[in-house]
Amino acid sequence: MNHIKLFFHILFKTNLIKTLWLNFKMLPFKQAIKLPLYVYGRAEFRRMKGEIILDTPNIHSGMVKIGKRDYYVATAVQKCIWTISGTLIIHGPIKFMQGSYLLIADNGTLEIGGRDGIFGTNIRIFCFDRITIGRNVRMAWDIQIMDSSFHYIELTHKDNQVPRLTKPIVLGDNIWVGNRTTISKGAVIPNQTVIASNSLINKDFSNIEPDSLLAGAPASVKATGCHRIFDVRREQELDKQYGYSRTHL
Repeated sequence: MNHIKLFFHILFKTNLIKTLWLNFKMLPFKQAIKLPLYVYGRAEFRRMKGEIILDTPNIHSGMVKIGKRDYYVATAVQKCIWTISGTLIIHGPIKFMQGSYLLIADNGTLEIGGRDGIFGTNIRIFCFDRITIGRNVRMAWDIQIMDSSFHYIELTHKDNQVPRLTKPIVLGDNIWVGNRTTISKGAVIPNQTVIASNSLINKDFSNIEPDSLLAGAPASVKATGCHRIFDVRREQELDKQYGYSRTHL
C-alpha cells in the first residue's frame, strides 16, 4: 500500500481517534509513530494499565488490526472491549474481528505468534495466568479461551482440597479452531491441529499424532492425517476446481 492510499485508509477506514490513542498510549514513541495498531469501528479500552509488546523486527503500519468487519459473519456485538492490566506480546501480523473481548489480568501474559493469525467475530479471551498462541492460528466466531475456572471448588472427597483457579493454555502453530469452541485452562493443542465446531478443549493433547482432528465436548481425537490448507493460492485453485465462490478477508 503506497503512502497516499495508506493515509486515506487510516483517515477514512479506521477509527482514527482510537487508533492514535491506543498507539501512543501503549507503545514506545518510535513504534507508535508507525501506527502498527489499527482500530476499526466501535471500541472500548478499559483499564489499559499493562503493556503491549511488539516483539518483531518488522513493525509496520496496520500490523495489528482490531475490530475488522467479518465478511461472512454479521454480529450485533460490534464493539471491541479490551482490558489490559497485564502483558500482551505480539510477534507478527494479526487480526481481531468485530466484537473481540480481551481481558488480561494484572499477572496475566497473552502471547500471540502472529504470521497472519486471525481471531474471528465475538472472540472472548480471558487471561489470568498465561495463554500462548502460536503462528498462523485461525479462529472462527463465538470462541472463548479461558485459563481460569473463575470460582473455587472444594473437593470434599479429597480432604477438602481447593485446586488453583488457573492453569496455562498453549496453542501451537497452524491451528484451525471451529466456531463456538471453548478452550479452557490446562489445554495444550499441538501444531496443525483442526478443532471442529462446538468442541470443548480442556486437557493436554500434546501427545496426539500430528495432523489430528479434535471434536466433541469434551474433545477427543476423531481422525488423523488431516490439516487445514492455509495457502490462499491453493484455496483459489480448489475453489475453481469445485466451482466454489468465496470472499477472502
